[in-house]
Amino acid sequence: MRHSPEEIRTILKELKKRRARDLESETLEFKEWIADRERLYKTLIEYAVCFANHKGGTLVLGVKDKVIGPEKALMGCGAYDAYEMKTRIYEATDPKILVEIEELPVEEFGVKLLLVHIPQGVYLHTTTDGTAKVRVGSDCRPMTGSMRLQRLVERGQLDFTAEVVKGLSAKDFDPEALELLRKTMQAVKPESSLLKLRETQMLDQMKLTSDGVPTRAGLLLVGKQEQIEAHIPTHEIQYIRMKNDIDYEFREELRTNLLKSLERLYSLIEDTNRVTSLRFGLIQQDIRDYPVESYREAILNAVQHRDYTAPGAVFVRQYPDRLEISNPGGFLEGITLDNLLWQDSRPRNRLLTEILKKIGYVEQAGVGIKRIFYYQITSGKLPPVYSLDPGYVRVTLRDGSLDEPFLKLIHHYQKQGVELSLEALIVLSALRRQSEFSLQESAKILQRDIDRTRGLLYEMVGKGILEKYGQKRALVFRLSAEACRQLGETAPYVRAKGVEASRQLQMVLEYIHQYGSIDNRTVRELLGLDQYKASRLLTQLVNSGKLRRTGNARATRYLLPD
Repeated sequence: MRHSPEEIRTILKELKKRRARDLESETLEFKEWIADRERLYKTLIEYAVCFANHKGGTLVLGVKDKVIGPEKALMGCGAYDAYEMKTRIYEATDPKILVEIEELPVEEFGVKLLLVHIPQGVYLHTTTDGTAKVRVGSDCRPMTGSMRLQRLVERGQLDFTAEVVKGLSAKDFDPEALELLRKTMQAVKPESSLLKLRETQMLDQMKLTSDGVPTRAGLLLVGKQEQIEAHIPTHEIQYIRMKNDIDYEFREELRTNLLKSLERLYSLIEDTNRVTSLRFGLIQQDIRDYPVESYREAILNAVQHRDYTAPGAVFVRQYPDRLEISNPGGFLEGITLDNLLWQDSRPRNRLLTEILKKIGYVEQAGVGIKRIFYYQITSGKLPPVYSLDPGYVRVTLRDGSLDEPFLKLIHHYQKQGVELSLEALIVLSALRRQSEFSLQESAKILQRDIDRTRGLLYEMVGKGILEKYGQKRALVFRLSAEACRQLGETAPYVRAKGVEASRQLQMVLEYIHQYGSIDNRTVRELLGLDQYKASRLLTQLVNSGKLRRTGNARATRYLLPD
């Protein structure tokens, strides 16, 4: 990550109250100028490797990092040769690192700083004498063997699951798991040509073995437990059924092969997965607290993308109101919480993922997270929530109350032949929890750019699903009156239009034009008034001849004049 001169100037303002070292980060370092040229180059080379092995970054030269006050900290740089600096770094790193050097004048203190911009490396870098460091927090630390392995895995340069386990053979596979493998393929992919092969041929074709020697992926999927524990000791799935946020009532540790572990895990979840039956006309739909398609996809994602070189288990915690699934290993580089929905698939364990596809566990690469969103929303549930803990990725599937009106709305549009894309479903789901969204807010929710988001929203307006209000920066999108009616909502629709208090009379009339009549209670909900103020407002409209009253007591309603 490169820090621009403008960013650095903003950060330097903090020197009035803070030390430069306290402003450092995983992509930013401050260093005092070093007059000795050889010591300077040694430092530059060290930081170039350190930053390149992480996310890249900027080294700012000419700043004392242990003092407070810009007049003490900003000492500036001496004479330098930018071309020589770049050349020395390039020649002393392997693979080569090409940095950029930029001068930053600080006129108010009469000094100039140097910004050394270091790109993120594609491969792991060392100095030419073999020394490697990596940025961890605001420090440069020696890169150990396990750290190097993890970096290679995270960058997709090493597939841990594709390596063979020497000294083992197909005899180290679990016969029950192999039978389960065949049954699964026969049920899901009966047309597969792999089923016609002899077992040894099938194992090699599927890459469970390579010339008869098990791959780590093969061992994980169908291996005997004692061999998995000996050769892939990090493999473990823990299922915990929680009473509340602190206490649990049941726990089981699964260390056998993945095929048997997954079957057991699904059974444990289903033990308490309640079913609600809904009827939409002639169609009956059974909705589980946790849709099977959602949690299975989330669990498969966890075992596919976990880091098998790192300690720690895949955790599946089932709370009374949510299901949390977490796995060791963060997102691969380039994937963040803000773009994960539409990122192309980049499996950490490519061979394992490939075999799961052949078996039929994984339908298509790159759609796992999309499927979770789709099945959660179309089951009347909240969308999944992804979060990052140190070294872990977590997805939370909320049970929550079943949103029956929302499901009826989806069925209404489907009956009309209106196709609802995943993006449209995400927008509709979000508008159930917030009355309106701007174009920018919608783009953030959808993880799309502004142009694509605008096109989608206007398409939904054209289909009568949304309505737009305002112009330019004040433009917002809301559910249409038709959508609100299908949801059984009326007052929230007009109230959401945000008309000023001075237009209360017009709001009531607008409501009646839309829905035919109104009563005191609806006026209170619509305008946020108490019973007596609502009554006075309605009386004023009746006395002015704009409304007429019908019915008595609680049955009183107000309509437009005949």
